[in-house]
Amino acid sequence: MQILLSAKNISKTFQGKSVLDNINIEIKKAEIVAISGASGAGKTTLLNILSTLDKPDNSDISSLFIDDEEVFNLGKNDLANLRNQKIGFVFQFHELIPELNVLENVCLPGWINKDNNVKNKAEELLKYFGLKDFANKKPLTLSGGEKQRVAIARSLINNPKIIFADEPTGNLDSKNSKILFDLFFKLRDDYNCSVVIVTHDENSANICDRKLLIVDGKIKN
Repeated sequence: MQILLSAKNISKTFQGKSVLDNINIEIKKAEIVAISGASGAGKTTLLNILSTLDKPDNSDISSLFIDDEEVFNLGKNDLANLRNQKIGFVFQFHELIPELNVLENVCLPGWINKDNNVKNKAEELLKYFGLKDFANKKPLTLSGGEKQRVAIARSLINNPKIIFADEPTGNLDSKNSKILFDLFFKLRDDYNCSVVIVTHDENSANICDRKLLIVDGKIKN
């Protein structure tokens, strides 16, 4: 299977403490990978680097390729374009804009990407996620599970190659957590995208295609 993401020699230190120590990771196309580990192990730090939101300390000797494009060598505008076109984000706390309705929240990345057809795409996604009747509602009126589905719909609006999800079930009960993970597998099959998920939930991590465990700054397969 083709490699979509390849990261090599990734290290990160905070306040003199090594959080990530020379980590190497490959993510295949249409693969769902869980990153797990103890609290403070560096899971979110690794996700932020893989998703281009942060850089390693040693970016001169490390590398990150996404869809055959070297990330650390990109300028600010090219990096923004890569994020808009190839990467989707899902956060624990949804990060929905409270002043916008559900449809507008889903449209937002497409507006940034100057997609003239974004409204039609957003309406199709809301239908896909069973949220068609929520289009004009504000996020504050939604349940936690509904908000997270809106966030995932938003992450798909630009048809990304890979979605990064940081503790997406952190505020959900076990029933809604299972529903959400089942949804990630459906997305993988229907949209042919890879998903990288940081989770502390071992049951959820174990059903993914692969689980990467971080211990003492290193990946323990």
